[in-house]
Amino acid sequence: MGQTYTVSVGLDQRLPQRGFGHIEVSFAAAPENIQGMTDRVLAAVKRMQDNGPSADMTSAVKEGARRGYEESLKQNSYWMGRLQTIHMLGRDPGEVLTRPARIDALTPAVLQETFRKYFPLDRYTVVTLLPENTPAAK
Repeated sequence: MGQTYTVSVGLDQRLPQRGFGHIEVSFAAAPENIQGMTDRVLAAVKRMQDNGPSADMTSAVKEGARRGYEESLKQNSYWMGRLQTIHMLGRDPGEVLTRPARIDALTPAVLQETFRKYFPLDRYTVVTLLPENTPAAK
């Protein structure tokens, strides 16, 4: 939209409490553009709920996830974090290697259902941080 520098989306899920967490969409924009940007995010979520992503978009996301996973496998910190979590949850360490199959299982329909389930449009919070109105800022 040309009104922001970056948009980021992230999931924060505290283990071992599965289901407890939040999804965050954040961006920086001029105060007068915040409502329009927020409306745009909510419209994108609604489109994903109603129509799901395109096959091309799903393929691109899956390819990015595969590349990210392949790069992560080269990092000791990835292995340490995953193995610690798996150990804490009492699960099979071989689970680390099942990620490619889980990525392959993603389809537009699965993603559409995920948006319906985890992005309820009647339950969200908008937090806006505005610059302090000081004499020096005027």
